[in-house]
Amino acid sequence: MNGSTHVDFEHTGPGLPAGELLRRYWQPAFVSEELPVAHPKPLKILGEELTLYRGEDKVARIIDGRCPHRGLVMSVGKVEGDSIRCRYHGWKIDPTGQCVEQPFEPKSFAAKVRVRSYPVEEYFGLIWVYLGPAPTPPLPRWPSLEQCGYFHVVELRKWNYFHDLENTVDDVHQRWVHAEGIYQDAANAGQIPAATALETEFGLMQYTSFPNGYLRKLALFMPNMLYFTSGAGMLRGFKSFLWNVPVDDVSHKMFFLLVAAHLSPEDGRDVADGVRSGMRYVASSLPPVEQVIQSVLSGEKRWEDIESRPDLLLIEDGIVLVGQGIIPDRSKNRLGASDAAIILLRKLYTREMSRIEKGEQPSAFPGPDERLLAQIDEFQAEPA
Repeated sequence: MNGSTHVDFEHTGPGLPAGELLRRYWQPAFVSEELPVAHPKPLKILGEELTLYRGEDKVARIIDGRCPHRGLVMSVGKVEGDSIRCRYHGWKIDPTGQCVEQPFEPKSFAAKVRVRSYPVEEYFGLIWVYLGPAPTPPLPRWPSLEQCGYFHVVELRKWNYFHDLENTVDDVHQRWVHAEGIYQDAANAGQIPAATALETEFGLMQYTSFPNGYLRKLALFMPNMLYFTSGAGMLRGFKSFLWNVPVDDVSHKMFFLLVAAHLSPEDGRDVADGVRSGMRYVASSLPPVEQVIQSVLSGEKRWEDIESRPDLLLIEDGIVLVGQGIIPDRSKNRLGASDAAIILLRKLYTREMSRIEKGEQPSAFPGPDERLLAQIDEFQAEPA
């Protein structure tokens, strides 16, 4: 199969079709416990500069990134109550984005000044933001999982989000790319699986079936969330949620939320502490991920020279994704039967982006509610 004609899946700024599609869905933006009261943070999502802060009332809020007066970033501002004051000339912005004080203006025109503010919610230890048009859809919730243990892994990946979106539904790449994983398990070693994909009400299901009867299922909830239940390895029994959220056109954050019904909330916090400790060790003691990736792509090192380390999977993915080009020309791809999920993903994006370009409403894909997650978990047979 030949690749499709060129479609701009990669650019997600305001007004662009892919960006407008992503903005119609809640996106994870930050880890809740990493946002203290009165410590604003700069935030960039979908190419937009934003300011994230937690007021003295402990509520998280997101507004435009810069002061409307002279453009200073508001993340260096001072939190006062539920509002934030610019450090430059003292303009104060309330949670709705309304300017309420201009200390040095003899005739205040604050009532005429407003910046954008965005719906924000906190759930499962993450801060979520909705950047799209009204009305704001409800944030998907999973009441039956709320007493389970969970932890997060958040990675800044310095390549385009659509690379990883395709990579997550390209299950067969694991056999060749990753040193450890389901394809290296003794039961599956050496087996060539069959990969199929099926369009669903929420996006697509990808199925990888092995000759020995093992079936791996991945659900992609449009536009950018992956869900699966791990059946092997150290994450056996975990429900895995994954979002690829663009920072800009050349980087994105991958948010992992891993939920375990067999762990209590206290045990989940212990696991999270261990994960964070490991990430701190990697950041402080090992060469940066980008340096290792470039050492292989430049020919300085061979793939076989990569040393084993806790973030090896990230490095392996980085080599094969950056090696395609930060924003590649996908129209030159030669796709085959094993690329069924990638072909379907591109078809879904192309269809929905075309509707947006024409001024039509895109499909209202349902979020990952408990009904759909239960259906995915229970379905054990590969579709005909």
